[in-house]
Amino acid sequence: MRLPVLVCLLVSYIHTVCQTYPVKAGLSPDAAIPSEAKYFLPEFAGGAAFLRNGAVSKHLFNYNRLLDEMQFLTPTGDTLTIAEPGLVKYIQIDSVIFYHEKGYLREIEKSGYHTLAIRERLIQVSDKVEGAYGASSGTSSVTTYANIHTSGAIYKLNVKRNVSFAKAQAFFIGDRYNHFSRADKKGFAEAFPDKKEIIGEYIRKEKINFHNPDDIKKLFHLCALQEKAYP
Repeated sequence: MRLPVLVCLLVSYIHTVCQTYPVKAGLSPDAAIPSEAKYFLPEFAGGAAFLRNGAVSKHLFNYNRLLDEMQFLTPTGDTLTIAEPGLVKYIQIDSVIFYHEKGYLREIEKSGYHTLAIRERLIQVSDKVEGAYGASSGTSSVTTYANIHTSGAIYKLNVKRNVSFAKAQAFFIGDRYNHFSRADKKGFAEAFPDKKEIIGEYIRKEKINFHNPDDIKKLFHLCALQEKAYP
């Protein structure tokens, strides 16, 4: 069933990808949603978790978008979750780096002390109701499956009515200490305080849309160039 464009504009900071994954009443989203949608990688891959105390833990890792959890395989093939992500400095899976600050963030650009990262989640689209001319419609409320399950529990929570999930993206800027802020006008100004005027002028001139991933990347590239030119 086709969902309206409203699904793509759910929350101000989220850019959603409009492919949706329906879950019928009585089913578990973890079981109903295909693995290629739930996981960042098609299969678990070798990587290492670098802890803040200097220790390194090597496993086969994969990021679960539905639960916002970094999972790993034990030697016996069991799937476990990193129980205390706050102790992790970063996780590297092949050449991909993940950080954790109120959720997992994947590095997509790095320049000097700054990092542009993306948070990718599966969010629950609110219930569909019948609209005019038989069209489906929804409201702007959003729920994540991770909000209603306890980390480390068996993932068999069932939904009580028909719902749909959609992929969502949000961008963040990190500093040298891997502290991240939302990649919006305020976040860029705080990350590059000496470039506020240049950033402001560029945003006005280029009509930067902070819901557009390409515009966010353009602004980050500008800030990176300015940082290199005037450190």
